[in-house]
Amino acid sequence: MKKLINLIRGYVDVEVTGAFPERLLNLCAQNRLQFWKLCWLDETSFTFRIFLRDRKRLDELAQRSMCEVSEKSRRGATVVAEGIVRRRWGFVAGLAFCFLAVSFLSRFLLVIEVTGNETVSTTVILSQLQRVGVKPGAYGPSILEREAANEALLGLPELSYLAINIYGTRAEVIVHEAEKKPELLDEKTPADVVAKESGIIEHIHATTGQAMFQDRDIVAKGEVLITGDLDLKEPQYGTVDLGYLVVRAAGTVTARTWRTLEETIPLTSQRKAYTGEEHTGYSIKFLWMDLDFLQNSSISSGRYDKITKTEQLVLFDHPLPVWLTTTTLRGYELEEQALDQEGAAVQLEQALSLRLEELMAANQGEVIQSDFVTQEKDGCFSVILLAECREEIGRTVEREGEVGRIYGTALENTNDNG
Repeated sequence: MKKLINLIRGYVDVEVTGAFPERLLNLCAQNRLQFWKLCWLDETSFTFRIFLRDRKRLDELAQRSMCEVSEKSRRGATVVAEGIVRRRWGFVAGLAFCFLAVSFLSRFLLVIEVTGNETVSTTVILSQLQRVGVKPGAYGPSILEREAANEALLGLPELSYLAINIYGTRAEVIVHEAEKKPELLDEKTPADVVAKESGIIEHIHATTGQAMFQDRDIVAKGEVLITGDLDLKEPQYGTVDLGYLVVRAAGTVTARTWRTLEETIPLTSQRKAYTGEEHTGYSIKFLWMDLDFLQNSSISSGRYDKITKTEQLVLFDHPLPVWLTTTTLRGYELEEQALDQEGAAVQLEQALSLRLEELMAANQGEVIQSDFVTQEKDGCFSVILLAECREEIGRTVEREGEVGRIYGTALENTNDNG
């Protein structure tokens, strides 16, 4: 064990020569310089071993005792370290630089992880965090976690809770999404149910108010289907008109409707003809530094497609704050081409069908039958969709007044509205 300790501390074998070398041994003992493996060569010289740290002190004592000291060998961990420093100073400098870089960079945020979100996208949350200073490359100790979380939460009304926990180079962001409050039904503002499309009523049902039409009646867009003026019925044989009670009309009106939708495109168009000229450039983003290698790569024609692809470096399933962006520029020229009417008709029919489906989904309806008509007019190609549908055509239209008010007569009601 002692040999191992001596090897770690480092030692040196020396030879001492002088008229009275024993004086040096006495001085070493007086100054508590440890030595071992003493071996006399003759009456005026001997060898022994001392620790490397005591080498300079031994030279001072040798001068006092008029002796000469010469080294035979050096051994130990410190000796090896000194040799490495002398012979491979670049390696040592690089190692020291890496150590300092790691110590320095470990105080900056490299990864931001967001957990707890389902409907709110991570991109939206990271964008808001970036506005308050929480982003890759930010100096971690300068971030006040609670204040930054509260400030970010103000810009995210979809969230009810947000917390930021910083662990070295990693920031953990925990969020809870807010529950949507149900919309309260307005019962204080009077309203009528008005037709938003023309059609033939199949079924009308007034939950509040008075229906103005019956089943199988034809109605036009904008007509009042269910009025908010509720006629108060007078007692039998009564002579006094009780007037109308103002309410907020509500109900459902299902009707057969006929929809006409149209899409138009020009008969001629310009298309891209790629020239084969292509340039590719790269840029690297590391923390706050950007290195752009796409320099002087513009295409002479001035027309090009710019295709950008950004990839983030991932190490052991953990994203690092290093992004490689590849930008490709492809030159092209514009040339006229005639419209492929058959292919265009298919695309326009699909677009019209999608529009009709969206309308029916919004109005809780269905398509009974449909047909397409194509035509050319004024240099354009058109596709017209004719559809027979069954849908909800009532919409609530608010009006001035106060719910619960009673008008004296129907004539007074008309005069008040006027």
